[in-house]
Amino acid sequence: MLDVLSDREIVEKDIEALYLGNLKTVEFDIKLPTEGKFGSIISWHSKDDRWIDGTGRVHRPEYGKGDRIVPITATFSYGEVSMDKIYEVNILEEENKIQLEKVFPIVLEKKVNEEFYLPSAVAIQTKRGDVIAHSITWNEEERKRYGDIGEKTVYGRLTDTDYEIKATINIKRNIDIHQDKSTKVNSISTTKVRLKENTLFKKAQDRRLAFLLSVNDDQMLYNFRKTSGLDTKGAPEMIGWDSPDSLLRGHTTGHYLSALALCYAATNNKTIFGKLTYMISELNNVQLAFEANGNYGFGFLSGYSEEQFDLLEQYTRYPKIWAPYYTLHKIFAGLLDSYNLAKIDLALTIADKLGDWVYSRLSVLPNKQLKKMWGMYIAGELGGINESLAELYIYTKKEKHIKSAKLFDNDRLFFPMEQKIDALGSLHANQHIPQVIGAMRIFDTTKEKKYYEISHFFWKSVVNAHIYSIGGTGEGEMFKQPFQIGANISDNTAETCASYNMLKLTKNLYEYENDVRFMDYYERTMFNHILSSTDHECKGASTYFMPTRPGSRKGFDGENSCCHGTGLENHFKYTEALYFTDEESLYVNLFVASEIDDEENGIQIEQKVHDPFSGSLELDIKKLRKNALKIRLPYWHKGAVKILVNQLEYFAKELDGYLVIERQWIKGDKVSIQFAPTLRLEATPDKKNIVSIAYGPYILAAISNQENYLELPINEENLHEKFIRIKDTIHFVYEPEQIKFVPLAEVNHEHYHLYIKQNTLI
Repeated sequence: MLDVLSDREIVEKDIEALYLGNLKTVEFDIKLPTEGKFGSIISWHSKDDRWIDGTGRVHRPEYGKGDRIVPITATFSYGEVSMDKIYEVNILEEENKIQLEKVFPIVLEKKVNEEFYLPSAVAIQTKRGDVIAHSITWNEEERKRYGDIGEKTVYGRLTDTDYEIKATINIKRNIDIHQDKSTKVNSISTTKVRLKENTLFKKAQDRRLAFLLSVNDDQMLYNFRKTSGLDTKGAPEMIGWDSPDSLLRGHTTGHYLSALALCYAATNNKTIFGKLTYMISELNNVQLAFEANGNYGFGFLSGYSEEQFDLLEQYTRYPKIWAPYYTLHKIFAGLLDSYNLAKIDLALTIADKLGDWVYSRLSVLPNKQLKKMWGMYIAGELGGINESLAELYIYTKKEKHIKSAKLFDNDRLFFPMEQKIDALGSLHANQHIPQVIGAMRIFDTTKEKKYYEISHFFWKSVVNAHIYSIGGTGEGEMFKQPFQIGANISDNTAETCASYNMLKLTKNLYEYENDVRFMDYYERTMFNHILSSTDHECKGASTYFMPTRPGSRKGFDGENSCCHGTGLENHFKYTEALYFTDEESLYVNLFVASEIDDEENGIQIEQKVHDPFSGSLELDIKKLRKNALKIRLPYWHKGAVKILVNQLEYFAKELDGYLVIERQWIKGDKVSIQFAPTLRLEATPDKKNIVSIAYGPYILAAISNQENYLELPINEENLHEKFIRIKDTIHFVYEPEQIKFVPLAEVNHEHYHLYIKQNTLI
């Protein structure tokens, strides 16, 4: 029979004959045959090897992460004919196998006759010691109001388990939920600060400026125009995460708006301003087209329809939908940056209507539904839309906008922070950092102290227990358990978006705290992660992860990923935290060659720094109406600081981590400061023999394509003996083996090591 069948007929019959069983509820490995009934050779390819690979091996998603539908492609070949068939495999998430050690106490304080909701998640500890957030199912309605003073107890259980829990609620006559806390310092506007030429920071900024000038604005508008029914003007389709079939399309356009606004503020480039005004004008036309359509809520604006928002409200899982409020946040942020930084009023008009759309949609949903939505992995990712809505309220004073911001409160993240418990392990890092920025922004507007306490505790938790030496956080996008850094050295560490957002949070907290520890972290992350994240070829590409695996390389992504989006913005933000002021002082926090020209406020200063920064700086005073200069005393400095004022030695007092220089300043005054940076080792908290080598603010990368750890017989005492510094650089050579160490920002495509093994036995 086979003799009379053609090659094509054999392949078609094998495709028809192959049955893989029930693919809708897969829990175990699938047998994928390599030969068809009629003789075809079958090869297999999975679209996502994380859940099922080409051999049929299945890895089920963790409990709480949702099922995964993964297409697997079978290629049938016989003779000269080859044909594909795609099978969709629905892989079920794992059952809840939690083994409980303890539930951290749920204790609430509420005002008599005040309506409130019980938390939908709580911090727990498992028997193996992991601390995580877990959802709660209460035995009664979660909305409460008590009319009498006293202690109340409510019972429930951990969702999908038999573990019982309780909440103790103390009802009091009066509770002050507000905190009278004002900012102690304020940053000098980026419009008043400029980077100096021929530095790593300015070169990175110039490369990104060149890329922005090359971007096709109509391409950035393609998805918006197509969805709203407007002419796409012959523009090419977007690519990557913004391609017409992507569920995240539109997010890069939001980042692009922010990048243009930030670029204009940082450079005053008129062409950039023209591109931004064009984008805003055309997005206004898109929003008006949606309004005229009649099938959308008033004020809607997106690169796709409202369908994903509808599906989220039905608890549809990722990847069937992909973070609709995250994408909306990027558009919001771009509009508000255009208004705030470039003073384009039309951008606020668009954002105002979009804010009304959010309130109209979400204000009618039950609290329980909202909390479940925001707790969903990826699908419920909301970016920092609460931040944008709180900022919008500052401009519009519409109560619905600040109410909308609070509708995004996520108990899975927020309530453990209120408990003062680090339950970040297993949470998606960059899904949650922006939500905390939003909490800070809500505090800025309402002074409700819980939002500040959440933000402050979150920052301390991340910086003290979850960062790599370069300041980045997360492995495979996820927070791990506290202090597990050495155990998570890989190619997929330190997502760049996470550092972008941690710096936003750090700056906001510093303005309230005026604590040098915030600027120590800011410096670490800006100098070592953000500066290192851009390509050196003006292609606009950025690192997604910053690999820490021995012998790894940076991978520069130009296809509209999330980190490509924040990468468009990052290099125009370098001046945001250089300088701050209070009533009496100018604070110099970061040591970057730059110039302040703020004649209106009486500050005109040039900071001269050899780049890369090697410990010395000079401040040329043209005008300074403040009485005091306060220079951050960096954590990496050892010994005495040498200070000269107009070539005369000056003995500055040290106050709260700052060197204080006080005088009546006149034009022509010069201040010279020489810090004493040294080589040092920074060990991972869990594996003390895995260390980074640092000099001053820089983490040094060893240039080597060896894929095992470099094992070097070094300690704090012999570093200067083993490492020879190359003149006029921050480059060092490990003398015995001639291994070169350089700041990570100077590495482009070379293989490198950020961590080495300290071997005292060699």
